[in-house]
Amino acid sequence: MSTAEQEASFAERVGERPKLEPGKLRDVRPREVGVRFLAGAATSIAAGMVTLVFGARTAGIFLAFPAILAASLTLIEEQDDIAEAREDARGAVMGASALTLFAAVAALTLADLNPAIALLLASAAWLTGALLGYFIAWFR
Repeated sequence: MSTAEQEASFAERVGERPKLEPGKLRDVRPREVGVRFLAGAATSIAAGMVTLVFGARTAGIFLAFPAILAASLTLIEEQDDIAEAREDARGAVMGASALTLFAAVAALTLADLNPAIALLLASAAWLTGALLGYFIAWFR
C-alpha cells in the first residue's frame, strides 16, 4: 500500500468543516497579532524587493503568497499540534493556487481588456480554483 493510500482523507483528518466563530476573537493574544503583523510585513518587504529587482510583472505573482502563513502555522503548531498545522498548510496551498490563478488571468488580460472585465475574469478564475480545491479536499 502506498503512502497516499495509507493516509486518511482530508475529511477524516480534520473531522469538521470550516466555520466562522466570532466569539473566538476574544481568545487572540496581542503576541499572536504581533507575530502575524511582522510576518506579513516581512513578506510585503520581500515582494517589494522583488518588484525593484525584477519589475512589477514578475512580483505580481507574489500576491498569491499568504503573507501570514509562516506565522500562522507556527502559532497553530504551538497551540494545537503538527497535524493541524499540516492541514492549514494544505489549505494555504489551495488558497495560494487560487490566488495564482487570479494573478495569472489578471496579468494576461489587464493590458488588452477593459480593467473591470479583466478583474471580473480574474475573480472568476480565483473562485473556480478555490471551489475546485475545496471540493477536491472534501469529496475525493
